[in-house]
Amino acid sequence: MQASRRPIHFAGLVLLALAAAGAAQSQKQEKEMLGDGNDGNRAVPVHLMELLVQVFAGEDPEKIDPLEEPALPFSLRHTCSECHTYEFVQSGWHFNSSQAEIKPGRRGECWVWADAVTRTVLPISGRGWPGTYQPQKVGLSAWRMIKLFGRHMPGGDYGQIYGEQLEGLDRLTVSGEFEINCLACHNADRRQDQSEAALQVMRENFRWVPAAASGLAQVTGMASTLPAAYDVFMGLPPDNTGQQPPSVHYDMSRFDRENRVFFDIVRRVPNNRCYFCHSTQVLGMDQFNEWRRDEDVHITAGLMCVDCHRHGVDHMMVRGYEGEERSSTPPTVLSLTCRGCHLPEDDNGAESQTGIGRLGAPRPRHRGIPLVHFDKLTCTACHSGLRPGDQTGLVRTPRIHRLGLHGVHRQDYMLPHVQTPVFVRNSEGKIEPTKLIWPAFWGLMKDQEITPLDVEVVKEKAGEILNTETAERRDDWPVLTEEQIAGTLPLLGELDDHSEAVYIAGGKLYRLDERGEIVAAEHEAARPYSWPVAHDVRGVQQSLGYNGRCTDCHNTDSAIFFGKVAVDTPVQGQEGGLKYMYEMEGEDGTYWRMFNASFVFRSFLKTVGLTVCGVISAILLLFALAGLKRVLSIFGPEVTEEK
Repeated sequence: MQASRRPIHFAGLVLLALAAAGAAQSQKQEKEMLGDGNDGNRAVPVHLMELLVQVFAGEDPEKIDPLEEPALPFSLRHTCSECHTYEFVQSGWHFNSSQAEIKPGRRGECWVWADAVTRTVLPISGRGWPGTYQPQKVGLSAWRMIKLFGRHMPGGDYGQIYGEQLEGLDRLTVSGEFEINCLACHNADRRQDQSEAALQVMRENFRWVPAAASGLAQVTGMASTLPAAYDVFMGLPPDNTGQQPPSVHYDMSRFDRENRVFFDIVRRVPNNRCYFCHSTQVLGMDQFNEWRRDEDVHITAGLMCVDCHRHGVDHMMVRGYEGEERSSTPPTVLSLTCRGCHLPEDDNGAESQTGIGRLGAPRPRHRGIPLVHFDKLTCTACHSGLRPGDQTGLVRTPRIHRLGLHGVHRQDYMLPHVQTPVFVRNSEGKIEPTKLIWPAFWGLMKDQEITPLDVEVVKEKAGEILNTETAERRDDWPVLTEEQIAGTLPLLGELDDHSEAVYIAGGKLYRLDERGEIVAAEHEAARPYSWPVAHDVRGVQQSLGYNGRCTDCHNTDSAIFFGKVAVDTPVQGQEGGLKYMYEMEGEDGTYWRMFNASFVFRSFLKTVGLTVCGVISAILLLFALAGLKRVLSIFGPEVTEEK
């Protein structure tokens, strides 16, 4: 260890160091790196690498000595940058949600800031999807975004923009930047443990995440307990003996004689890596019988997630929906959708009439289904997600409910309640299945525009009123009474004399009238947030309308029109509210009841109609034969009777 290593204690110096690092990195990578292109060989290069770390911003990276005391955690940014341009990678879809200039594309699963004390369920996204809120507008700095949601982030993005926001800047020299963890996706070694990565993020051990999660080292200690001025490079014990600084203990069996380490890096990311952040757990299902549930039909057939969700060096992932906007959209990208794969078009844009789809994908016949359905419905409406029932089901996802965190830091979060399948109309006017949450939050309203309040600010102002210790529990919610709402709103109103404090929940806006009484009304900000369901894709026999079964959707209690969607709210007296699916679709329920009722007797009418047609055809045939006989008698040879 060089004796010149010293802590950087001042925010100004940190900013200068970050600027110097960025300049040095850009200068180093002006030309294309070895791993940026394709040399024509499809084999994956052997990644036997020296581990690097940059101790001081702007200086050349140093090699890791695993026997050094204290040992330093390696940096994937600098280790991988020997062959790959880091700037290309960090422009990818998983790392650019904080960049306002990136096109947001269609709605996707957002982050959800859920807090039981303040009865908050707030959709968060830097992409600006309608119904979500930008982090900075609700008091979430990049530092707090990582603290809240970094457990299911692959690094980069909010993990490397502290210099733009002061919060967390004083912690940067202790925790380090949360760099992109390339191994989170591309490491095929089954020792790669993203649950361990999440634990290190919670401990603010950002620079130690790759070493701990890879299984290459054991990391102990917590940066979160250390003072901002602590020098992690010198390894000096802090004044408080109860504080344990992060330390790295490398597995020496993984190093060769030259201190190189082999990583089992693959181009085609294994499904298991995707599942950590992208899974769906169905609640109400006997989890001990999970083995009986069928996976997505494509996964069962042997496909991998990345067979459809592809990307290049820029890591701009193909999301695979129709109308996806990209800077360049070659035909191969257009074909990575349901229709593009199973109903490919020819060179003239017309539907190809070959017997199979792309790469041998089965071509659906859609027997008995009128063509109007393909103008009104997405493919997923019949083929994806849970099969619709009388009422929507509840599911949990890793990014919203912290699934996949094992050991002592595992918690079974039930809130927020995510319902599916909820059928809504998308931006193209087609009905599609979605997952849905009902927002709940405190905010300030000015000119009918509502700005959600920081959860911590609400706790500080009204924590005693909103106390959940004695609150009744209903559907996982601590019940919120009107008295609590009436007591909280005036306190929050003190935050801004020019705005009115309000509370959003269950599709309603709650406010105080001139008499100081609670009134509730519908408001645009209270509408639920939903995002499309693409997986799991069901087999053809489990799809709606299979073999012309019209009554799967067209009957008097059809789930796709008359299924019930629970209105989720913690407000006392508002529980049990329901909406019908046709309301979510913007349809007329009376029309669909009448139209669907016609299908009750449709089979009978078809039978009667065919029978009548048969009888009429028989009568016409008899008349035709009689007429033919008459014609023959007139124009045929005269027959004389012999005597």
